[in-house]
Amino acid sequence: MLKKRFRFICLSRNGIDIKQIDFTVRQIYIASSAAFVFLMMVAALILGLSTKLYHNYRITALEKDREKLQHELLTMKERVSQLNSQLTHIESSSDELRTVANLPEINNDIRLVGVGGPSDYAGLDFLNYPDEITETAMEIRLDLDKLERSVQLEKSSLTEIATRLQERQDYYDHLPSIMPIINGTITEDFGFRIHPITNRPQNHKGVDIPSRVGTKVLAAAGGTVIEAKSKYKPNHSYGKEILIDHGNGFCTRYAHLNRILVRAGDKVKRWDTIGEVGETGATTGPHLHYEVMLNTELQNPKYYIFN
Repeated sequence: MLKKRFRFICLSRNGIDIKQIDFTVRQIYIASSAAFVFLMMVAALILGLSTKLYHNYRITALEKDREKLQHELLTMKERVSQLNSQLTHIESSSDELRTVANLPEINNDIRLVGVGGPSDYAGLDFLNYPDEITETAMEIRLDLDKLERSVQLEKSSLTEIATRLQERQDYYDHLPSIMPIINGTITEDFGFRIHPITNRPQNHKGVDIPSRVGTKVLAAAGGTVIEAKSKYKPNHSYGKEILIDHGNGFCTRYAHLNRILVRAGDKVKRWDTIGEVGETGATTGPHLHYEVMLNTELQNPKYYIFN
């Protein structure tokens, strides 16, 4: 079969010239194979050049991306450094606030909270290929870990400060600290005196503040009314009186009132009007009898008047 021949006849345009070419099957097979091999070589060459050009392009692009990433990482590292500087100022302010709140400063060893080291990230694949970018990323990660824990520590500190300051504010809000009558003047002090009615020495449990009947009587601090006594024996005891529990062991009494404007269980604040000056009970004239007690022990009210 390979010896069979094929003849190609070529005619010119005018139909006069005739050319004949004879080929055997073997020759056609060899020519076809050579052409196929040639085309494959050309295709392989083109593919190789294309691949090389593409790889060069990708390498160039990756190098640019790498430079950009390194630049961004360095910028991020600088920002983290700035945040650490700001955190240092916050820590200083926190220490000052803790001093104001009568709290101990946070020890530097506590502030140097552990953030782990490279061993914490030993399982990560990128650590197997250490380079500049990896080192920078690791430094940033460690800095961010430390920053996050430091922020949590300062948040806890500020919460503690706020709690302590609120407790202090509550304490002062409930501390008897004002004259219960505006522009009042004390005429009878705390302690032993000659009783104006019996003319005998007697312990005066509070102070007397004379004023006109109907003058407003103010709560010396915030608290809860535990007594609002309106029934009394004429010329006996304190007459109409109010007893307020301010918490923290403090109580105040307001006696010889003309009117009572609160009831037991009422919550009052400092400066609230709770009654009016009168002359009920054992008294020689209109005035307010005012007492301060700490853990049931009588105190000199003068020491608790700051206005």
